[in-house]
Amino acid sequence: MVEPQAIAEVVSVLELLVGLAITGLAFQGYRRNRSRAMLFLGGGIATMTVVSLVVIVVVAFFSSASARMVGLASSLTNLVGMCLILYAIVLARRE
Repeated sequence: MVEPQAIAEVVSVLELLVGLAITGLAFQGYRRNRSRAMLFLGGGIATMTVVSLVVIVVVAFFSSASARMVGLASSLTNLVGMCLILYAIVLARRE
């Protein structure tokens, strides 16, 4: 029987890899077309995947924060990422 914690860790790694792949494609699109919307889209996705995971690890393992604080840090990071994606959409509509 596979432990739920192991499944959660595998899903987190897959989330990180897919986020990195999408971020890489967005930055390639930015470099090819010089589109600022693609830059902010990539930044938003990177913030929601890579940066969020790094923040969770740092807050959880290198501080004495409670589970609520870890959740709050994750939510704030995701909020920043969503704002970047929203700004990318607004920029894309103007271009």
